[in-house]
Amino acid sequence: MPGDLRDLIMASFDAAAAETWSKFTLGEADKLALREAALKVLGFFPGRMAGQCALMSAAYSIALEKFGTQPGYVVAGSLYIGDKRIFGEGKEFDGKALFSKSNPDWNGHAWIVYGDYLADVSVFRTADGGSPRLLSRHIAKEYGRGRGFCAWPTTGTDPNGLRYVPQYVLMQDQVDALMRGALAMIDEMNVKRGSR
Repeated sequence: MPGDLRDLIMASFDAAAAETWSKFTLGEADKLALREAALKVLGFFPGRMAGQCALMSAAYSIALEKFGTQPGYVVAGSLYIGDKRIFGEGKEFDGKALFSKSNPDWNGHAWIVYGDYLADVSVFRTADGGSPRLLSRHIAKEYGRGRGFCAWPTTGTDPNGLRYVPQYVLMQDQVDALMRGALAMIDEMNVKRGSR
């Protein structure tokens, strides 16, 4: 995965960003920043919201700007359990066009790469929502319910069988647009809660 990510970061940002990312190895302070940013995002989003991976990952990336020392990149692609595809199409897509506007029909998955770590702040929330069933059962069995986020080195694979296949790294303007969408969605939910 790391070689692919370098090329994807270069395509969406530039060679300098890809070079900086490839040399960034997380120390203990960086791992703490990864955790603190994830907890902020999890507190910001209501629980058990399936289908919010891109919004949550964008918020995670923005939070890492505050807590971390390097940028966190939002990656879009496919999620597998072993060889079974859970999200995504397993084929290339035009991420620049796909993420240039709201696209609720996209069936892929989004997560963060932060230096030499992959982090997913939405997969447990999606699984706790019960759909897709294969993911829900797998997460409940391997991790338990009600977990926050997962993170591990990009050079390895999740020891519990999740496999992430990167296909596109979102550009900063796309991340910013998703963050605006996340804020609008949360404001709308708060208004609805207040009218009850």
